[in-house]
Amino acid sequence: AGVILFDEKTDYVCYGKIVGVTHEYGVLISHSTYAPDIVAVNFSRHSIDKILKEPRAGVLIRIFQFLDVRSRLKASLVCKTWFQIMDHPQMLCDVKVQFSGEVDEAIKRFSRMTRKFQWFSFVRVIIRAPVVDFLKNYSKQFVILSFHECTEIYGKSESEVQDKILHCDNLRILDVSNSDIAFSFSPLLNLTELKLCFFSGLSDYIVSQFSKSLSKLEKLSLGDSVVYEEEVCKNIYATEEEIETNPSQTYLSFLCIKMLIEKNRATLRNINFTNLRLTSEDILTISKIEDLKLTHILFPEKLNSIHVERFCENQTSLVAVDFTTSVHVEDNTVYAVIKCLQNLQELVLFNKRKIDKCIIEILQLENLVKLDLYCCSNISQLSYQEALLNLKTFKLKSLNLASANISDDNLFKLLKCNKNIRYLNVSDTCISNKTLNMICNNLILLECLILSSCREISDSGLTGEFENYSDSLTPTPLSNLKYLTQLNLSKSSLITNEGCIKAIRFPKLEKLLLNKCRRLILCREFKKELKTQNPYLHNFNPSY
Repeated sequence: AGVILFDEKTDYVCYGKIVGVTHEYGVLISHSTYAPDIVAVNFSRHSIDKILKEPRAGVLIRIFQFLDVRSRLKASLVCKTWFQIMDHPQMLCDVKVQFSGEVDEAIKRFSRMTRKFQWFSFVRVIIRAPVVDFLKNYSKQFVILSFHECTEIYGKSESEVQDKILHCDNLRILDVSNSDIAFSFSPLLNLTELKLCFFSGLSDYIVSQFSKSLSKLEKLSLGDSVVYEEEVCKNIYATEEEIETNPSQTYLSFLCIKMLIEKNRATLRNINFTNLRLTSEDILTISKIEDLKLTHILFPEKLNSIHVERFCENQTSLVAVDFTTSVHVEDNTVYAVIKCLQNLQELVLFNKRKIDKCIIEILQLENLVKLDLYCCSNISQLSYQEALLNLKTFKLKSLNLASANISDDNLFKLLKCNKNIRYLNVSDTCISNKTLNMICNNLILLECLILSSCREISDSGLTGEFENYSDSLTPTPLSNLKYLTQLNLSKSSLITNEGCIKAIRFPKLEKLLLNKCRRLILCREFKKELKTQNPYLHNFNPSY
């Protein structure tokens, strides 16, 4: 996403490599000129004829549909009048406006902007009266709102609290991390995603303040605070009614969490258990809540395979399971999930070093669209080979096999059977030029391709120019992947400047990584040529 950053250490606004400010509007310009970078859009004759027949608002909407977020942000500088007339803020919905540190002056500058943004973030901001006034004035615009490490020094008397209530009728996503702002919101009737993450201090009071009038909540993440078990809470609260009328400002109880989930069970579909220190029995209790039908789950660190199986038995509606933070994941754990969830669509087994044979069952899942096996290096070549003998997974759109111990032949077979892949990570594998050529010829919907540390990839694989190739091989250059937006060829020791210039030509490429390629000379002329051939390239060899 594009980002406008208001920082305490600078007197200007910046995003990407474009810096500057106009005193009249307080908005972005190029650092070398008072005009934004040229934005080029190519239309067919049919498209031009159709666009010219539309009213002015329609023309701008059609043009903006062809632009990425950075280009839309720049183009909007010269279309302010049209923006005000059209009132289509969704065209800038993925531009994040971020305030950090001392922001009083930044708020004054922002108040002179005429464009309507929807995504706002506050980082390490002291919530004083000017910030509260800003929040109140722009509350109707907020669709995504986040607070990280923010403190509040505003008074908490009843009259002061009532005076600063925010009416965020359009708010869909709220992310609060270690910030004291819980009592600043009116009922969040349209909120679909809530994240409350505190290193300490998350209490029943904070949770109950947010949960009073939620009616459309779909995704919930709570964490980073000690959770008191239900038996302990009985010594503090006699009934659920007392939790509702007089919630503790000191403790976070399991009973309060359970009540929140029960109230939103009709709409709640995604729960992140990662940072909640719940017992296994507490998690199973949640899985038994009547009419709760989860589709996505991120399991906690120490849930064993028996409890995983019982959870899945109670929540057969699950289509996405994530074990990223789980410690005790072995073949039996995966078997338990697959046994209960034959319609599984997403499975994340990030960095799980104890799984092997379960790959045979995984590749039997007919509806699987996302599979993440990053650094699951204990899965043997023999297991992959056996899994591919009776492959039933043909619908993959996202596949991460980084550091996989899979042979090139088996990788070739797996990828050729999944032509709808959009995201592919095969870094640090033995992928050959032959398999890369097949990817370029068949996986034409690819948007992200990660080939870092692939020692066998050379210029021939990039350009499709082979000296000797069989009848089954159709020489196809990398540039055939017309939808590619991200490409990573870092640590590819065999590729050269000549091969890159021939092959790296994409109409939509935004991010390119060519770090630590031994035969590459990253001179100015080379970089300039790549940027000329890739008109949307704005993120070349980022340092992060």
